[in-house]
Amino acid sequence: MTATKTNKTKILFVCAGNTCRSPMAELIFKHICKRHKRTGVIVRSAGTAADVGSDMMPEAMIALQNVGIKLSSKPHKAQQYLPKMQQQYHYIFDLRDYDDPYGAGQYAYDMVCSRLLIDLEALYHQIFDLKNPHPVL
Repeated sequence: MTATKTNKTKILFVCAGNTCRSPMAELIFKHICKRHKRTGVIVRSAGTAADVGSDMMPEAMIALQNVGIKLSSKPHKAQQYLPKMQQQYHYIFDLRDYDDPYGAGQYAYDMVCSRLLIDLEALYHQIFDLKNPHPVL
């Protein structure tokens, strides 16, 4: 299925391992959509060098919980970014410009989470307020 064959907006966040930044972004963006009562949005994440099936890092889960983001009842499992995903999503955002908190302690995860909260709120408005037809993150 291509992104254009669905009436839902499909968004993919990508980092390296899909255990820290991109799954945090996925859950934060879902939270933002829910807060704005936005339906019809599919949000996923993937990694360019994912250890497929790995769990989200515990520090990432703690960072999310500390800012009131509820974790999914279905545990996150890392998935590999594949070139075919370019046709499956309307928007793909590369998070590798964000510092990788892996192995850097809880504070590093908290900082990335805080930055994502701010940036993804702005991104939400860029996408859905139609003020910028080509959002950049």
